Amino acid sequence: MNDKYKNKYRIAPNRWQNWDYSAPGDYFITIVIQNRESILGEIQHGKMILSDYGKIVQNEFLKINDYDPHVQLDEFVIMPNHIHFILNVEKIHEFSLRSLPPSPSPTTDDIKQYRKMRRNMLVIKILGKFQQQTSKQINIMRNTPGTKNWQRDFYDHVIRNNEEYVRIKEYIIKNPQNWENDRFMGT
Repeated sequence: MNDKYKNKYRIAPNRWQNWDYSAPGDYFITIVIQNRESILGEIQHGKMILSDYGKIVQNEFLKINDYDPHVQLDEFVIMPNHIHFILNVEKIHEFSLRSLPPSPSPTTDDIKQYRKMRRNMLVIKILGKFQQQTSKQINIMRNTPGTKNWQRDFYDHVIRNNEEYVRIKEYIIKNPQNWENDRFMGT
């Protein structure tokens, strides 16, 4: 095989590579609806009016604190085609993070092991459960079993200090008022 095409279809992990997503801290997370379809509601006069699908997402948000005793949902906002929230992880779980080998070309087995390890991290598990539960309920309501409702990936940022926390929290609160300028605004 030509070396030029050796890694053409290899998908590298996309999280912060050396971060343990079970570590204590505040995580700013954004999850976007598949194809940026505005199914969760609409913005009217700077306020979010939830659709029935948006109400499903809101109800599931209120259950996140029950997913794991070490996780607390902080601020959140549901937008027409995405959600923003801060998730607080309170306690270090027993977890040993092993990063990918320093090689510029990790093997397929290295990548598979790394992905398996990452799926066991607390924040990743919480997001997976949230997406699964909301998709299941939305698909029942839409009569679309098995339909993918969320984009595969999500944006995350580990909040490093109080100034960042205050800025991000304010961004979340004001997001409906800034809908016209939102980079996730879509169809």
